[in-house]
Amino acid sequence: MLSPASRPSPELSEVRPRTAGVVTVLVALEAVALLAVAVGLIASLFSVHVLPVGGIVFATLVMAGGSLWLAAAARGTWGGRRWPRAAVLVSQAFLLIVAMSLLRVTLGWWGILIAAVPVMTILCLFAPPTTAWMHRTRDDAAR
Repeated sequence: MLSPASRPSPELSEVRPRTAGVVTVLVALEAVALLAVAVGLIASLFSVHVLPVGGIVFATLVMAGGSLWLAAAARGTWGGRRWPRAAVLVSQAFLLIVAMSLLRVTLGWWGILIAAVPVMTILCLFAPPTTAWMHRTRDDAAR
C-alpha cells in the first residue's frame, strides 16, 4: 500500500472560483473594519471616553487580535486552505448576532446591511465550487 505522500494525486485545478474570491474579499474587509474599530478605541483614550482606560486597552487588544485572525483566515481562503472555513463561519455567526441586535433598535437599516455580508459570505463559503477548491488534495499534509 502506498503512503499518502507517494500516491499519485489527481490533476489539481489551480483556477480559483469566484465564490472563493468573494469570501476572501468580504472577510478581508471585515478584518479592516475590526482594525478600524481598534484604532478608534485607541483614539478614544485621548478624548472623552465612557469606558475605563483598562477596558479600552483590553477591547483594543481583542479587536486587533480578531482583525489578525480574520486577515489570516482571508489569506488562507485565498490560498485554498481547509482550516479557514471554521474561522470564517464563526466570525460570520458573530456578525449575524450583531446584525440581529441592530435590527431590534432604531438602526434597522444598518442591521439589514450588516446581515447581508455574513449571509453572502456563508453562501459563497458553502458553494460547491468553493468547497471543491478548498478540499482538493495536495502532497502537503498541512492543509
